[in-house]
Amino acid sequence: MYRGNGMQVVPAMSHRENKNQWKRPALPKWRELENELIPDFTFERWYGEDGEHARRNNMGLIAGACSNGIFVVDLDLHKDVRAQAWWDDMFHMKQNAGELDTVEQATGGGGVQLFFRAPLGWVPPTCKTSIGVDIRGQGGFAMMPPSTHESGKSYRWKEGHEPWEMEIATAPQWFCDEITKLAIEHGGSSGVNRVTGEKTASPNKAVDNFGNIVDGREDYMTKLVWAAVVDLYRDAPIPPSKVESETAMNDAFATYERKVKSRLHMPGASNFDLLEREGRGFSLFRHKWTLAIEQWDGKVAEHAKVERPSRPFDQADEPQPVKFYKVDEETGELFVDVVKPTVEDEYELLDVEGILSLPKPKYLIDKLMIETALGFVYGPPGCGKSFITIGMGLSICAQRADWFGRKINKSGPVVYISSEGVGDIGNRILAWEREAGVQVRGLPFYLIRQNINFMAQADVERLLRTVAKAGKLAGEMPVTVFVDTVSRVLPGADENLQKDMTLFIGACDAVRTTFGATVVGVHHTSRAGNLRGSTVFDGAGDFLLGIEREEGESVGEIHARKIKSAEDGWRLPFELKKVVVNDITGEGSLYAAQANEKAAPKSVWPEKQVCRDMINVIRVAWFSGRPLSSYSQTRKQGRYVAAVLGQQFDLPEKLVDMMVETWLSNQVLSYEVVDKNTKMQGLKVIGSID
Repeated sequence: MYRGNGMQVVPAMSHRENKNQWKRPALPKWRELENELIPDFTFERWYGEDGEHARRNNMGLIAGACSNGIFVVDLDLHKDVRAQAWWDDMFHMKQNAGELDTVEQATGGGGVQLFFRAPLGWVPPTCKTSIGVDIRGQGGFAMMPPSTHESGKSYRWKEGHEPWEMEIATAPQWFCDEITKLAIEHGGSSGVNRVTGEKTASPNKAVDNFGNIVDGREDYMTKLVWAAVVDLYRDAPIPPSKVESETAMNDAFATYERKVKSRLHMPGASNFDLLEREGRGFSLFRHKWTLAIEQWDGKVAEHAKVERPSRPFDQADEPQPVKFYKVDEETGELFVDVVKPTVEDEYELLDVEGILSLPKPKYLIDKLMIETALGFVYGPPGCGKSFITIGMGLSICAQRADWFGRKINKSGPVVYISSEGVGDIGNRILAWEREAGVQVRGLPFYLIRQNINFMAQADVERLLRTVAKAGKLAGEMPVTVFVDTVSRVLPGADENLQKDMTLFIGACDAVRTTFGATVVGVHHTSRAGNLRGSTVFDGAGDFLLGIEREEGESVGEIHARKIKSAEDGWRLPFELKKVVVNDITGEGSLYAAQANEKAAPKSVWPEKQVCRDMINVIRVAWFSGRPLSSYSQTRKQGRYVAAVLGQQFDLPEKLVDMMVETWLSNQVLSYEVVDKNTKMQGLKVIGSID
């Protein structure tokens, strides 16, 4: 069961075997198992019929690479109120509902442990902190059910949060940042004095054919760390704060990672992860950095007295050649200019007069989509997002006056990239034709149906030539390019990895700047309902449109979650209508039309007096010092609002959740700190429903 989920489960000791250190593997060389999942025959030897440990009750998880990136957040909620306060803070900071819902167990000692997967590019620390929150990262160990605690109680999974009932959530990037911050601010060591890793043979040369360092990497790392810390002292002899130190360390590691290369070869794995596996990655870098900072007032101060070298130890990279794409609008030919900037070049400076004279953004679709923008339309599978974007593209190229009541200011050719549902796209276009009353034959609407890799330079340049060809056929360059879906043009990429998604954004920028076109990405939502993948998407998008439609309903909403240049937050109702496109065969498709009314809510709220009584219960709980909470993790404390009100008023918990979310958004309720000492947070009544 555990092994099927990629967990490195090993036999563990019991309290009877070692009273002081029983929470550890019952194996002499278990540290050798930190990097890879053990083979089946080893597992069979332990737990097979008549296996060496088949009758052993206690078992545990080795966290990190061997468990496919799993790490454990250990909360001693029963011992330290600061642990509860920290976890409350995390839920208060969460960006999307459900993104911290994951596999969870109650320990035999009364604590809580939550299991997450680390996103690629981030290595969770293994540390104990002073506030009752421990992190079991790479090489960390956690006991697992059905193990028995020294108290005699068993470890057990939280109902509904067992690893066979739900997936282990991938930790969002902001949560990873908070864990790193926790380790820095509240002490704790990694528990590893010397970082070790997978052994590799020494190459016969120090650098590879591309100039990457492949031998002498630890020596390079040591010198780089020392030079960076000494420079830090030269800038200011006052010891840096933990956050300042962390920032400087991350900057220095970025230089190191750019210069060195792992000797391991694993398709799909990043250089960051491979270096970590070799013991030449971020963990060793942090270890060396910590040792250097500890010598701040000693050797660091002494070395800082020496004048800074005219060129630092790690010379800055010379400016790299930059490719600029140009298209001949008459011939459609694509030209590539390679420009190598010189170090003497200066950046342009604009005074206030120059700033005010900059051209104002021009709207392609009024108050929604500016020209040469990048945006995303996203929603869960089956919500109707592709019907909406196809209709948008056809409206733009057909010179329609408006789209969903918003004026179209610029019309022109449209290129639609899609390898999903290509067999039905013709019917979708015909359905739009019938409902819009516009002849589609002859419209400058072009489909690219081949698979494209937006992370491959050759594919991007081929795409630019194809878009240029569309412009030549239409007599003018395309004004909009749709990518449906984003995941289809990122084969093998990790959507949560910032580096990979930055390449995708770069490809979109090449299309935008070459043709002056707006690029619209059609993307999926995460399990939490937000835009799936790296926050790079959210930051780079000039507009984000969320498509929301309840399963089984024909009416949904377009939610303007972000529009940089205009007011956002508005919602437009739409309806998916079935349209027959072949009167003989009855063949048809769906058409996304603007609707007059929003979808009727599925759940019926209780009478108003009952709502008043529910709010009063929330008010009383606040003034009692134990406020109710909208987070399910507070259920055991008797503070989970859905459970408390659901039981008291005989209502489904999902309905209570929806009511509370509505009251929060309408400022009837707020989420605030009730006790500054314990930092306990909860629901406070700040408004009225009357």
